[in-house]
Amino acid sequence: MVKLKWIPILIMSLAMSAGVVNASEGGKVSPISEYELPASLSSSYAIEVDANSKVWFTEKIGRNLSVFDPANEQFVVYPLPDSWGNVGPSQLSATKDGDIWFTIRRWADDVTDTNILGKFTPSTEEFVRYEISLEASPQEIVADDSGMLWLLATETNKLFSVDPVDAKVTSYEIPTPNSNPQGLTTDQTGDVWFSEPNANQIGRFSPKDGLFQEFKIPTAFSNPGDLAVDAEGKVWFVERASNRIGVLYPDLSRFDEALVPTLNALPHAVEVDDDGRVWFLEYRGNKVGVFSPTQAEFVEFDIPRFNSLPGELVLDSKKELLWFTQSNAESNQLGMLSIKLAGLSPVPVGAADEGAEKSSTSENSGRGGRGEDHTMLIIVLAIVIGIMIAGIWLTIRPKKVGSKDDS
Repeated sequence: MVKLKWIPILIMSLAMSAGVVNASEGGKVSPISEYELPASLSSSYAIEVDANSKVWFTEKIGRNLSVFDPANEQFVVYPLPDSWGNVGPSQLSATKDGDIWFTIRRWADDVTDTNILGKFTPSTEEFVRYEISLEASPQEIVADDSGMLWLLATETNKLFSVDPVDAKVTSYEIPTPNSNPQGLTTDQTGDVWFSEPNANQIGRFSPKDGLFQEFKIPTAFSNPGDLAVDAEGKVWFVERASNRIGVLYPDLSRFDEALVPTLNALPHAVEVDDDGRVWFLEYRGNKVGVFSPTQAEFVEFDIPRFNSLPGELVLDSKKELLWFTQSNAESNQLGMLSIKLAGLSPVPVGAADEGAEKSSTSENSGRGGRGEDHTMLIIVLAIVIGIMIAGIWLTIRPKKVGSKDDS
């Protein structure tokens, strides 16, 4: 009788060869580096890069604003003045003139008023505190190209602008009630973009005409988060609950989506590089991922630090570096990925529009992100089926008279 014990082993080895290969495996050198934080700091929280490629960040628990200079690999820590009370910097944004603006977070057991903004000027190493007239404490902050500051305070369901000269505040009511606005960013035209997780929408505000526009995401309960706008005006965003990367074409009011290869990765932040590739963090997957709209493919890179809980991401376009925070309370590192060392395929000139069509809602572009994987899978399955049929035939085929049984 023919023994078929070797067939499952062969099937397993062939099936494994058809899977999505992580870019940090197979003997490849990881493009990710990690830098140890000073002992006086807790884990990193929010992150920003200034015009000189210095990396500014706040800490998860603490009163410090810190900066890392990659040129000499040195950290400098600036504690808030004692007169500010029991508070610490939260979210931050760098302006073109070099100032670092930030929101404030108080301790959980404190009642200190956080209806304030902070500004730090690196050239003078001075902090300035601004009292602002909001109905709630601001969380997210971003400076646009003109220097205007934009804020979100989620419990008010409003968008705020702050003049950096006189700290004058203007508020704008978001049309959908209780939308829980997040993921604040601006585009090249000056429009302000944000996500609305409670309403499953992407929102846009035009300062020129004072009008809002909201776009409903096709996938229900997707829980949209951070956003980034590419050079062509497309709005990329993470869908935390549905494990997708989404894109909105504002002029067409159309969405496309692609499934992240790692299950339950919880995509958590997003940036778009100068070649149109979409970078994101996988909070649960402990990876940095990239989606190429041109090739319609994903590549993922394991973060060396186990369970680092990568939280926020920022792109330094000049140096082609991605910096990210590691929010695990036991992690005391900043992460950095070199795009040059990532070994990605070059993006063909003029291929952006063609590739955008490939980032559609089809499951083929989402699962593993590349069509050739499905072709390979079909070939492997055909081989496996052929082997099984041959094995069964050898088992049940008629025996010649006088022949010995096979063994």
